Amino acid sequence: MDHYNEQMVRKQTEAKEIFLRALIVASALLLVTVSLFAAALFGFTPLILVAVGVIYLAYILFSGTFLEYEYIVTNNDLDIDRISGKRKRKRLITVKLNTVNEWGEYTGKEGSGVSATVMASDASGYDAWYIIADHSKYGKIMVIFTPTEETVSNINFGVPHSVKKKLKPKAPKEAEETDEPKAPEEETE
Repeated sequence: MDHYNEQMVRKQTEAKEIFLRALIVASALLLVTVSLFAAALFGFTPLILVAVGVIYLAYILFSGTFLEYEYIVTNNDLDIDRISGKRKRKRLITVKLNTVNEWGEYTGKEGSGVSATVMASDASGYDAWYIIADHSKYGKIMVIFTPTEETVSNINFGVPHSVKKKLKPKAPKEAEETDEPKAPEEETE
């Protein structure tokens, strides 16, 4: 049976992104104002095209500060891509799940002795997991990410038996609510 799962995670905005966005907007406003003022003062109309170009560049840079991560589990591979501004995709890493040495919920104490760390979590600080594996190019790596239960379950199928996690069974879904009134519960004295 093949195991396949895709998951998108939006990275939460941090102070660094807010500062960068403010810097982009302020710089764009300054350059557009100077270009339009110079075009009006000196009658040099090509500066209007410079202002339009600055606005377009500011849009590209501003939207590029919004990040998402996509986790793709395909049988024995975990691929993690970073998507900038919903238009530019870059593969961060591919982890062969049969090379995983350790994995579980991330507490911040893991990762001693790793040669590289890939941060691909939503930056919320909640529900983060880690994987420590041997990578053919980077050596011993640690990947920090924020998977759903389904992603964790699919990863668990690919890792070696010695590091498999005992997953909690899913709680059964409650029966659909009906329009019929429920019988009152009896009180015990």
